[in-house]
Amino acid sequence: MQRYNFYFFSILLLLYAVAPAAAQNSYILSGRVVDAETGEGLAGALVAMKERSSLGTTTDATGAYTFAAPAGSYTLLAQYIGYRTTEQQLELNQSLQLNITLAPVTYDVQEVEVIAERLQPITETSAMGQLELPIESIKTLPVLFGEVDILKTVQLLPGVQSGGEGNTGFYVRGGGADQNLVLLDKAIVYNPGHLFNFFSVFNSDAIENTTIIKGNMPARYGGRLSSVLDIESRDGDMLDFRADGGIGLIASRLTVQGPLLEDKTAFIFSGRRTYIDALLNPFLENTEQGGVPYRFYDLNGKLQYNLTERDELSLSGYYGRDVGKLRLSDGRFTSDFFWGNATATARWNHRFSDKLQMDVSGVLSNYDFQFSWDFGGYNTLLQTGVRDYSANIDFNYIPNVRHHLQYGVQYTYHTLRPRTGEAEGEAGELFGTDRVLPKYGHERALYISDDWNVTDKLLVSLGLRNSYFTQVGPFSYYQFNENQLVTDSTAYGSGDAVKTYSALEPRVSVRYLLGREASLKAGFTKSAQYLHLVSNAYTTLPLDVWVPSSAIVKPQRATQYALGYFKSFAKNQYEGSIEVYYKDLQNQLEYREGFAPGPSNRDLEYEFVRGSGESYGMELFLRKNYGDLQGWIGYTLSKTTRQFPDLNNGDVFPARYDRRHDLSVVGSYRYSSRWTFGGTFVFGTGQATTLPERRYYLEGTVNYQYGDRNSFRMQPTHRLDLSATREGKEREHIKSSWTFSIYNVYGRRNPFLYYVDNEGSTANQNVKLQAKKVSIIPFPLPSVTWNFSWK
Repeated sequence: MQRYNFYFFSILLLLYAVAPAAAQNSYILSGRVVDAETGEGLAGALVAMKERSSLGTTTDATGAYTFAAPAGSYTLLAQYIGYRTTEQQLELNQSLQLNITLAPVTYDVQEVEVIAERLQPITETSAMGQLELPIESIKTLPVLFGEVDILKTVQLLPGVQSGGEGNTGFYVRGGGADQNLVLLDKAIVYNPGHLFNFFSVFNSDAIENTTIIKGNMPARYGGRLSSVLDIESRDGDMLDFRADGGIGLIASRLTVQGPLLEDKTAFIFSGRRTYIDALLNPFLENTEQGGVPYRFYDLNGKLQYNLTERDELSLSGYYGRDVGKLRLSDGRFTSDFFWGNATATARWNHRFSDKLQMDVSGVLSNYDFQFSWDFGGYNTLLQTGVRDYSANIDFNYIPNVRHHLQYGVQYTYHTLRPRTGEAEGEAGELFGTDRVLPKYGHERALYISDDWNVTDKLLVSLGLRNSYFTQVGPFSYYQFNENQLVTDSTAYGSGDAVKTYSALEPRVSVRYLLGREASLKAGFTKSAQYLHLVSNAYTTLPLDVWVPSSAIVKPQRATQYALGYFKSFAKNQYEGSIEVYYKDLQNQLEYREGFAPGPSNRDLEYEFVRGSGESYGMELFLRKNYGDLQGWIGYTLSKTTRQFPDLNNGDVFPARYDRRHDLSVVGSYRYSSRWTFGGTFVFGTGQATTLPERRYYLEGTVNYQYGDRNSFRMQPTHRLDLSATREGKEREHIKSSWTFSIYNVYGRRNPFLYYVDNEGSTANQNVKLQAKKVSIIPFPLPSVTWNFSWK
């Protein structure tokens, strides 16, 4: 059956790839939307016919657009946030290629009104749970330590929960952190956090556009169950050399860009580094620690080349590291650690005709973690990581005004190092080795989707994804008896197929227009996930390890249903939605009861237990899109549970990220041409965790008796952050601004974690256990950042 599925999809995709470009009674309009000052493509710009807004589209990551329309007379409208709207009369009697140039606007009242319809109304698309976050809007919000952070903004959306105070980890509609597909120029970022997830790895100066999809994922996305965070890096300036940067409390950043061949080739290079260690280390050399033990840095780069009118080439990359060390003054304990991501993406975009485009990409994604320490003459090393090599061929085909097809083939070769470690004594002897072999797997997928305009009111998006995963050797499969002793084993050589899984993943979305400003939407999605992250903690720390589906571990699977009502007001000045969803999760993983990490030659997968889960909820969203005052209110009411036969006596228990109420209020106000104020307020039900309820002594040993799994609920969290940005006076070649912000304005002591302490004494037999909370930032934290732009 798997072979027949593969042949069926291959033939279907081949037929679409060679399909004729001609169509009856409709023509194709295509081109690019670019910045008038830089020549940079504008991703997410709206291009549509003013008379029929359903005839239109938004631009892709390169600023390119393509859509079909019947012959006739139209007014072509092009709109983008912060740019002057353009309109032009168009007589469509043949397919046309039309490039559009948009000029940035200054924000006085009249100009804001001009761009009143710059966003495509959420009522018109079939997408559910999908939002785009322009980087310029993100930069107006208050931030921690002055560092603009995409992931912290994503956490402010309904249906998205944070991993804790100050943390960039996020959970979407009841899914775990590993169930989010985080992409940077098509490359997977396995650990998107710096400083144990207090900051994300994404430098805002290097980012063009961010899209979060938390509902019905299009068929071109796969390998995860809950969400997609698709981030596109900026193109370089095709016209002029320029430099942008900023200096904050803990980090500085610099971006340079410009043309290499005018209108043909451009580059952009961006770097960011913490410098608090360099500033303070000279003053701390004689202290017990000897200096600030930690730093992180990021490097982003991109080169694009317009080869011909039909061909565009680009090469982009990212490299980031967290580096730290710990030293005790007496020399008894020293340690070094680092972790980080590296990605590289090469892309070729070719336009066969006005109706058919192809995007070919090769991608490298790598994540490494290494921790070593020396204690009492014994050296210990722990390593883990993931490396992917991927190749993708994606087609975009518009046969006529009713259909818009996307289809393609995707392949990834995974190498996972779940756990490798060793310890060495003073004499050089090895002991306590932990040499589990790397795991290898091939992941393949074929997909096809069609946005079908059945009528002017009814839009149906149909998608089908057929995914495969094959575990390959070297690998040894062991069988154990009740005493956990090996009774039999099977050895697989290098490259031998061990286990193959496949899944058909249908996706269906329906939109029905209720007049010009309202619509109903419904969605159904089935998805499969072949890589897994299992953690003892409730946040995604670097010590977490990724493991593949195998002869031991089955793929995770999910089915999601969603229904929503969407409404826009006052020509899309306001938009709102209410969505309800239900998600069923299978083959969820947790560590077995009583598991404790330690040296072992046994595969980590044998320590897992498998169960199920469900999540359901309601999301409310109201956003003001333009004007001096902009922002949104998001609220989520939800419940997320898990059930494992081997945990909690088989009873249902709350997931760690179960949160009944989650509220975010986000706003920015442009007071004048030089001052902009921003603020965020968040409230959330406390996270669930497991704590001991009793402690007793048995034969001189302290023992703890724990309550039901995740039966303890932390205190609710709430926090107010404020910011103010002052634009400097414009000079001939330089612009600058100052951003002042206060994190946790009223000093709320939000819980980061709890520990158990005791009161009383054993002699008086009045010992009581008490849970005490630890707060990371229990006070108002001001910050200031100076930003500049030179050209």
